[in-house]
Amino acid sequence: MSLWQIIQRLLPFVRPYRKLVVSTLLLTLVGSLAAQVNPFVLRYTVDTVQGLLNQGLGLAQGWHMLVWVSALLLGKELINTGITFGQKYYGEKIRISVSGALAEAAVTKILGYELGFFTESGNQTGKLQTRIDRGVESLMKLVQNFFIDILPLFANALVALGVMFYANKWVGLVALSILPVYFWLSYRQADRLNGTRRALRALREEKNHGLISIIDSIVVIKSFVREAYEGEKQLAVQDKLEAAQLTTRKTNFRYDGLKSFFEQIGVVAIIVLTAYLVLAGQMSIGAIMFHVLLFNNVSAPIRQLHRIYDEMNEALTYAEGFFAILDADDQTERPGPLRPAHLHGTFELRHVNFTYPSGTAALH
Repeated sequence: MSLWQIIQRLLPFVRPYRKLVVSTLLLTLVGSLAAQVNPFVLRYTVDTVQGLLNQGLGLAQGWHMLVWVSALLLGKELINTGITFGQKYYGEKIRISVSGALAEAAVTKILGYELGFFTESGNQTGKLQTRIDRGVESLMKLVQNFFIDILPLFANALVALGVMFYANKWVGLVALSILPVYFWLSYRQADRLNGTRRALRALREEKNHGLISIIDSIVVIKSFVREAYEGEKQLAVQDKLEAAQLTTRKTNFRYDGLKSFFEQIGVVAIIVLTAYLVLAGQMSIGAIMFHVLLFNNVSAPIRQLHRIYDEMNEALTYAEGFFAILDADDQTERPGPLRPAHLHGTFELRHVNFTYPSGTAALH
């Protein structure tokens, strides 16, 4: 199942909350514009201070500028706090509402399935529960990433990149040249983790099913003295799960280090280029910090790509199993046409007993 297919499947669950979606998008647009205020204010401040120093002026002539800049930044932060609260609140409301709708749809579906569906090896109690819980959880992370994390960050990045190109096309090209490296590293990271994610899903389902089976069958386990066997069986699953988790973490740490390295290369390149342009008389000295801050806004969402790709792959893995439950229409219980008006008869069990090997009489 591809990401586009998941989005299409989620649309019917998100559509009832389209007003919240529109509100979130509007707040995201305003927030992305507000995020670019700091670079402009910093450039103005540095250039103004430099101009005052060049004229031999000091604090007496510049205090009003400091007051104005402080008031502007404080007001911007107050507005930005409200925008961020609105984004997160509406995004979280969408996430919780869609989560409830997905869980309700899964419960409604399985209640209508025939008993044969639950006897299949892949639909045993622990496995089915894990598939539903993890499916809803991973799909909600996808919704949360989109409305709360990805959308605001990428909106900020696009606006910041546009401002960089408007200020100087060469600095903009340097910032843009770093992005493909980030995307390629994130893609490779996601590709390396794809098989591990599927193995983790199977191991988690097996572990939960094993625990539930032990709890449900504890009397039989005790009677047949199988505690050691069941313990070793669960320990083997746990060891495999730990190995898969360590492999995931090791891969993440390796690629995170590479992306951090290339990000610093981008920062150094921006500083060197802007310093050269300042010395050449094409920019003011405030442009150095101006472009560094803008580049931070551009690279901010890219730093999150490894986590986003990670959770997106998890959503792809668990979405297949979750939507397979919703799509099992062939398992829907079909009532028979015969509905007798009256049923009469007697059902008896006689001389039935059962005693465990330990001597405990369970049924007598």
